[in-house]
Amino acid sequence: MPIRSMTGFGLAEAATPSGTYRVEIRAVNNRFQELQIRQPKFMLNLESKIKKEITGAAVRGSINVFIGCDKGDGGPVALSWDRAGVDVYMRIFNEIKKTYGLSGEISISDLLRFGDFIKSESEVHDDDALWKHLRPPLTAAIKSFQESRETEGAQLVKELKKTLKDISKTLNLIEKRAPSRVREYGAALSDRIEKMLSGNLPDPQRIAAEVAIVAERLDITEEIVRLKAHIEKFNADFNADEPVGKRMGFLLQEMNREANTIGSKANDTEIAHWSVSLKENIEKIREQIQNIE
Repeated sequence: MPIRSMTGFGLAEAATPSGTYRVEIRAVNNRFQELQIRQPKFMLNLESKIKKEITGAAVRGSINVFIGCDKGDGGPVALSWDRAGVDVYMRIFNEIKKTYGLSGEISISDLLRFGDFIKSESEVHDDDALWKHLRPPLTAAIKSFQESRETEGAQLVKELKKTLKDISKTLNLIEKRAPSRVREYGAALSDRIEKMLSGNLPDPQRIAAEVAIVAERLDITEEIVRLKAHIEKFNADFNADEPVGKRMGFLLQEMNREANTIGSKANDTEIAHWSVSLKENIEKIREQIQNIE
């Protein structure tokens, strides 16, 4: 499955016997899935089916679905009036007049002010038929939505791969430099001791032992190996068969931990500068993956 962005847009229309349907899907990034569906009242019974189709297409993101239906010119509208409701209001009005000795006639405007008694005849909707009409444009809108997310996802992958290459290059520089700083430390240590003792060096084995202790304390081999493994895993996730945004986020935390440890153990100006570069690029990736599903 290609990497998908959580940001996307899809649109589709279709003319059907029950009207012309327009389906629009918009989404932005979100840690979780939030879905809002707006559709005509006569489609409320289809909401669960619509939701199932959308949630099957996107597991994360704030998703808004808008569904409209243009029924066109359906001819004269059939009207009806609520006789039972009018009877109740008339009875109440007359009781009030009698109780308080009020005069005056009850008008149609009085009735309409208190109740909505004239209604258009509601069309009897067959939910199965409506779903049959709605599903094709809904499916087409989802397809358009997915394509837009995949297009943006491909661009994100391109940027991520470039940043990961930069991290690998920096890591290679650190790996090459790491052994030299231990040798330089040993030479500097011998030089300082020689000056302090006026040219009389102590037992070379004692110096070698001191250098070995420092070398162990400053060793960053494990951090480099783990960071390389994380980069390899990150690249492998580009070809995963499921959404990987959350997993990339966790992996990035581990990468940042290794970069911090390398920096804290550096004891070397060049490695310290390179570790800063590592962290800058890791932060760049963190920003980039915010929009990956």
